[in-house]
Amino acid sequence: MLALEVIPISKGISKETFTYFTGGDVSIGDIIKVQLRKRVIPALVVSTREIEDIKSEIKSSPFPLKKIEKNKTYHLLKKEFVQAAQVTASYYAGTTGAVLSSIIPKTIFENIDKIKISEKNKETKVVVAPEKFVIQSNDEDRYAHYKSIIREEFAKGSSVFFCLPTIQDIKKAKDILQKGIETYTFILHGSMGKKEVIETINKILAEDHPILVIATGAFFSIPKDNISTIILDKENSRAYKVQSRPYVDIRYFAEIFAQKINAKIIFGDLLLRAETIWRYKNAELVEIAPLKFRSLTTSSQEIIDMRNKSEDLPEEESKKSETKKTFKVFSDELEEKIKESIENNEHMFIFTARRGLSPSTLCADCGNIVKCNTCGAHTVLHKSPAENFFLCHKCGERRSALEKCSNCSGWRLTTLGIGSELVEEKIQEKYPNAKIFRIDADSTPTHKKAEIMAEKFYNSPQGILIGTEMALLYLTEKVENSAVVSMDSFFSIPDFRINERILNILLKIRAITDKKLIVQTRDAGQKVFEYAIKGNLVEFYRDEIEDRKMLNYPPFSNLIKVSIVGTKNEITPFVEDFQKTIEPYEIDIFPAFIPQSKGKYGVNGIIKVPARDWPNKELVENLKFLPMNYSVNIDPDSLI
Repeated sequence: MLALEVIPISKGISKETFTYFTGGDVSIGDIIKVQLRKRVIPALVVSTREIEDIKSEIKSSPFPLKKIEKNKTYHLLKKEFVQAAQVTASYYAGTTGAVLSSIIPKTIFENIDKIKISEKNKETKVVVAPEKFVIQSNDEDRYAHYKSIIREEFAKGSSVFFCLPTIQDIKKAKDILQKGIETYTFILHGSMGKKEVIETINKILAEDHPILVIATGAFFSIPKDNISTIILDKENSRAYKVQSRPYVDIRYFAEIFAQKINAKIIFGDLLLRAETIWRYKNAELVEIAPLKFRSLTTSSQEIIDMRNKSEDLPEEESKKSETKKTFKVFSDELEEKIKESIENNEHMFIFTARRGLSPSTLCADCGNIVKCNTCGAHTVLHKSPAENFFLCHKCGERRSALEKCSNCSGWRLTTLGIGSELVEEKIQEKYPNAKIFRIDADSTPTHKKAEIMAEKFYNSPQGILIGTEMALLYLTEKVENSAVVSMDSFFSIPDFRINERILNILLKIRAITDKKLIVQTRDAGQKVFEYAIKGNLVEFYRDEIEDRKMLNYPPFSNLIKVSIVGTKNEITPFVEDFQKTIEPYEIDIFPAFIPQSKGKYGVNGIIKVPARDWPNKELVENLKFLPMNYSVNIDPDSLI
């Protein structure tokens, strides 16, 4: 009879391990099914002991041992993968089981009996620990280097794991990288069916020839034994961060996993994160080729200052308003470029920061912002054939736009900002024969619909594509002309990396534009616009790293955001007592940016821990065992 210590592979469980007993044949590293809180979940066996040897411990235990009925065991995960998960769990103040649950697809656990594990895939050969590399250049240059690296690894008899954040990135990479090695190239991503995923995994495990796996980070769990190189491209993408507790960053896990399996890792992008460049400057990372800090393009660029530009309102609308003018959506220069593009049978991409007609609506009488009645988030005005409506992009609440101000009962609700629907409406008014397409979360909610829309756009001369940041994933070929209608609303996002995000978006648009790029803004003094137009990454990095050093942001510290939602009685102890649990560190406490439902309040706290001190074992334990109504986010995207 054996006592088994297991890691439950599930979120929402604060305890690291549980103990069961069984009369079956179970080994360390096996995955078995256990019952926990009326659920049957997978669990990883981390130790086994004879019951006879621990009788005294069992007698003194406050809980009786539960028996595991005979069930099948599966030896799926490499020990190095589990070790990397344990390190990652410590870094993100979570349990190993929660991390494993976050980074392994459910499809694998649900079909584990169909995965054919061979003996050769259980251990990793020990080699000299390799270096960590970086590359910063345009897509064409990066992929040329990647092809060369893959050929070299194949010649050595080694396989390569090419990690990307999105499905569309994977499909694009496959088209570029598989030429000449189609038989040995495999892709895996979340939109594939269960049967296709399992069949692909089995082909990967059975293949003796070196292979190239192009996949999301969820498939690092495949126990392939000869992976010697991990390439993590699109390193600046926010999609690498898992959006639920313990908020694991796949980039961090990939680096730890590479160390454990003695594989070299390469981080690449058009614009690397400032933290990554800082590590390169401090000799933590080595360049594959000199990092390019000057982004080149064939297109010409122009910044249009939209301040004080306005247009006359239609007579019917001007009667309802005290003003006879409203701000212009398009500058004269952009209108002319749209007209030229249509006349010359050229394609044009128009970027908008937000979807809908207008991202915000406020009362012109009292200044009250129209918010969601359920969660308190700002509502977005959308167009409908029947009547316009307000939609909450946070919780999905929808209601008619024909309403009075909830604060003063005034009728003068005024829209602010420019959404993708408004841009489409204005182009249809001015150019009724234009071929207009749109990619955003409203018009193309699925990957397939977005792909179809992009294909239609490219196949339509005179095509105009209106899109949010989402559209950039589907622009796989160059377009003649591009424009940024407005992205000024990004500057109000509470994210200390927002300038980096804006620059990244502008560089991507610039890279796909062949002839002319127009950038409209009502905040032309922002340096990031100048850096983007000139492709000057050196000056941007210098300014960015100086600002972060002054404010003690990453890479100079690790930020920890602790949030709690509840009644005032539930939140008060957090505000009063939480400081004691994190000494000697300090926490800045303030109301959450988005209020919660009625009777509920949100409070956030930010802890800044010097980078050299994290992870701090004592603080990690204190954070790990906070109740589930607390949210702990290490390295958050937003501070409020």
